[in-house]
Amino acid sequence: LGNGHCFRDHVLEVCPEFARFASDAEGIRKSFEGSSLETIKHMVASGMGITVVPQLSVPKALQEHVRYIAFEPPVPQRRVVLVWRRSFTRYEAIAALRNAVYACKLDGVTRLS
Repeated sequence: LGNGHCFRDHVLEVCPEFARFASDAEGIRKSFEGSSLETIKHMVASGMGITVVPQLSVPKALQEHVRYIAFEPPVPQRRVVLVWRRSFTRYEAIAALRNAVYACKLDGVTRLS
């Protein structure tokens, strides 16, 4: 993912040694960037390399050409929050979205509040 993408920043925070392979690094290009996690997973499936993906993007069904390996503890974590503009007045819509997210029972996800 390109510069400024939050997941890219999270991966580089956990694995700072990968920053030297970034596309904006000098020298021979040792990395490729995609515009979405799905694109990157297809790049891996076609043999272009390896990547780090969030647990929620790992498919339930195994793929023939891709192997997913979980991190060993301590496992990297990130916080995801719901944000809206102050001028947005459809509070019922916000509450419905919040309740839908809370209703999801996802492995590896812990509700903080």
